[in-house]
Amino acid sequence: MRRLACIQSFAIVIVLVLLVSSPSFATLRDGYLGDVAVVAWLEGDTVKVALANESNSRKSVTLASEGWDQRWRPFFLDRTIVVPARTVLVESFNLSSTWRGEPLAVEASTWDRTAVVEVQTQEIFSPNSYVVRSGSEVNVRVDLAFLAADRENPYLMVDEYYRGISPEDTGQIQIRTVEGGFKYSPEKRRVERIQPYMLLSMWAPQPRGDATVFSFSVYKYSDDAYWNYYQDELPGPTILVYGRNLVLQDNSHLYQPPTPSWNRW
Repeated sequence: MRRLACIQSFAIVIVLVLLVSSPSFATLRDGYLGDVAVVAWLEGDTVKVALANESNSRKSVTLASEGWDQRWRPFFLDRTIVVPARTVLVESFNLSSTWRGEPLAVEASTWDRTAVVEVQTQEIFSPNSYVVRSGSEVNVRVDLAFLAADRENPYLMVDEYYRGISPEDTGQIQIRTVEGGFKYSPEKRRVERIQPYMLLSMWAPQPRGDATVFSFSVYKYSDDAYWNYYQDELPGPTILVYGRNLVLQDNSHLYQPPTPSWNRW
């Protein structure tokens, strides 16, 4: 099968850049409630929240919608859950029918702490999992359609290393595949378009403690002599990593009634 050159329709250059201090990494600690790390993501119309409790005592955490609809109603009802000691607990929340694609955030609170965690979507970055065991392989698919449509910034830079909470939570990022453009199918005698994407691969770190979170960024830029390094930064997904001393308890499959309950009225 012969591949046609895709330079004219999708001309990008993927390069690696050494990771330096970035504003996006300052937010990694924002998802911590003392000994509890919190990560949230969206799957269809369901918000999933993972809480990693590193302490030797259970923690009571209240999860609530940080945003409201036009009638000042939350997108899902509050829930107080008990996270067992040394456990990673995954909970799910069904969004109300009033949600129309607005940005979502989860407010996680204990009696003395509060954290607001952004609900991650898969519009650009699609990791194989947001919760992984230390030492396991993490693959992230990057939808490059946003770059193909950007005529001013034809280049994309990728962090060479991801970074976690501590300096030890660092690892190299490998670019496995870059696809995009057109291909010719002799059997069908037609030219077919390949949706542009990139596949990144990395190995989850061994946390200094029992759990950590890590992330990375990609950057759009052009041939201009002056380039603001963070002007076109696209922060990647935040991945929760747990060590062998923690137990994963996934409750996201348990049935939850539609929320809020007033949708039935």
